[in-house]
Amino acid sequence: MESRTPPHNLDAEKSVLGSVLLDNDVFATLEGTVQAEHFYKEGHRKIYRAMDRLYRRNEPMDLVTLTEELRQTGELEGVGSVPYLIGLADGVPTAAYAESYAKIVREKAVLRDLIGASGQIMQRAFEQAAPLDEVLDEAEAAIFELATSKRRSFFESMPRLVTETFQHINELFANPDPVSGLRMGFKELDQLTSGLQHSSLNVLAARPSMGKTAFALTIALNASLREQKPVGIFSLEMSAVQLVTRMLCSEARVDMSRVRSGQLSDRDFQRLADTAGRMSEASVFIDDNADLTVMELRSRARRLTAEHDVGLIVIDYLQLMSGSSRHQSENRQQEISTISRGLKALARELDVPVLVLSQLSRAVEARPNKRPMLSDLRECVVGDTPVLLADGGRVPIRALVGTTPRVLAMDEDGRIVPATSERVWRVGVRPVFDLRLASGRRLRATARHRCFTFDGWRRLDVLAPGDLVALARHAVAAVAAGADDPALRQRAQGDLTWDTVVAIEPAGEEDVYDLTVPGPASWLADGLVSHNSGAIEQDADLVMFIYRDEYYDPHSEKQGIAEVIIGKQRNGPVGSVDLQFHSAHVRFNDLARSSGG
Repeated sequence: MESRTPPHNLDAEKSVLGSVLLDNDVFATLEGTVQAEHFYKEGHRKIYRAMDRLYRRNEPMDLVTLTEELRQTGELEGVGSVPYLIGLADGVPTAAYAESYAKIVREKAVLRDLIGASGQIMQRAFEQAAPLDEVLDEAEAAIFELATSKRRSFFESMPRLVTETFQHINELFANPDPVSGLRMGFKELDQLTSGLQHSSLNVLAARPSMGKTAFALTIALNASLREQKPVGIFSLEMSAVQLVTRMLCSEARVDMSRVRSGQLSDRDFQRLADTAGRMSEASVFIDDNADLTVMELRSRARRLTAEHDVGLIVIDYLQLMSGSSRHQSENRQQEISTISRGLKALARELDVPVLVLSQLSRAVEARPNKRPMLSDLRECVVGDTPVLLADGGRVPIRALVGTTPRVLAMDEDGRIVPATSERVWRVGVRPVFDLRLASGRRLRATARHRCFTFDGWRRLDVLAPGDLVALARHAVAAVAAGADDPALRQRAQGDLTWDTVVAIEPAGEEDVYDLTVPGPASWLADGLVSHNSGAIEQDADLVMFIYRDEYYDPHSEKQGIAEVIIGKQRNGPVGSVDLQFHSAHVRFNDLARSSGG
């Protein structure tokens, strides 16, 4: 087969380098447009890197300084020595067209990268070693990177990073604004959070009927109508027509129940008509496919961003998504972890804030104080639960708070492996259940805490007497070896053995603790294989909750008031903000201006 030469244009490469030698200011103009890696000829890459070093040191880039720079790095002879450098400068009559030359160089580099990416895609397809949806996702991500010209090298040098970072700081200093991200449209909330940041995963969680969809739509409309940012909405619960109806009623301040029944006054109809005209110009794009996997969502979000430069993505809601076709038969908790990681990766890949809605369980309502808290996204164990360490130690979880111990965990293949925990901390007082096993072991944990069972990961509150739960075999070898039950001895194969649930009962309230283990997403609680829960909370940069006291207490003093609670903010404070909630208009407003609306 005849070999092909990769796309390149050596004349354009020489013209770029010659233009810089003729006019040093050209280099600053080209920075960010062309990089050393874009040059096809190795000698040209070395010359451009030498120019970059001179530029960073604020030294001139002429024949004398460039020759000396290349001589000191031992690269002068390799690039063609002094005569070649002289030829670069003499071969360009003017530096005025440097950007045109650079465009050609970059385009040829992208074509070469496209060929390389295509080769990798072909290899993955021929291997047939991965599920189709994963191969398609990887292929599309590779092409998307090239199409959007956002490729970056694996490593960034400190000089370049410091320069870029300080430029950003300088811009903030020159134009001070407490809201550096995308404004949500609520003054006090935007000041507390600094807005929704680029590349961030933001979680909005609440019990049903608290108004989380209305709140998210208010943010989306504000981003589109007032901040002039296109918005993509993925709705797995409501149809596009239902969402637009809510948005129309919210913006027009018309009672949605009257819209549904058709009992509108002339004034209502006119307000809706006026609002419809304004909203028809909004750059809001809705996908109401009710059966999306995280890979399908990422694929559609990439295309939407490429076509419309989306500034915000909203997903309603997390629990209705599926990880992928490959995970449909696996446990739901692991699937949520897959979704969470996928959404965080999407935010970083597209460099936009992603706002995902999440529905809290009924466990919130079991407390006297029903305000949601960060721990509601996690499931925990009591303080005296022994954690099995990789060095053979057995330490109560409360004694590990604030550390990152090396623990024992179970990997995807059911093997017990060492892993480093990310964090151990006290969560607070929560209702707990007491799980008792035939071997005499016990585990006290929150209702939704998961243990690995013969049927996969199961919550404590759905276990029943007779169910089998997994133990690390080496941790319970004596129990298995001395057991009279032949079935138990038979199951003690590999790294796991199995014990039988004798009872599981409510055990009051107690201080509970949690521990996270990236990777295996599990750890051994006194030998029981325990899940590392709360993936969405770990991946989120911002976690917000909505609470309305009037929902639980009709006589509450906070009628028409919604609390937006900031439970986590990776780079900022936590706290809460009171907003007005108008249920008929399905709308949130700042309290300070509610009297006028």
